[in-house]
Amino acid sequence: MEFGPCVEMGKIQDLAQDFFEHVLHDEKPLFVSDEATIWDVSTSEAAELLIRLSQHYRKSVSIDDLKQPLWKLLRQMNGL
Repeated sequence: MEFGPCVEMGKIQDLAQDFFEHVLHDEKPLFVSDEATIWDVSTSEAAELLIRLSQHYRKSVSIDDLKQPLWKLLRQMNGL
């Protein structure tokens, strides 16, 4: 099995750890590549993800935001 690169995810390990601990606390992926979106690491419904993200980061988030790679979403949610 071949995995995609994880260079960008490696740059934001602390942000990813916070995300998985506080937003996706009930889902723990083993590997997240730079190409992965939130849909690749979560089985939660879109409405639930939007609520969890907006509550934790205190920012509005849209369905379109969820379509981008996870590393971009996490940087966006953290104001980077």
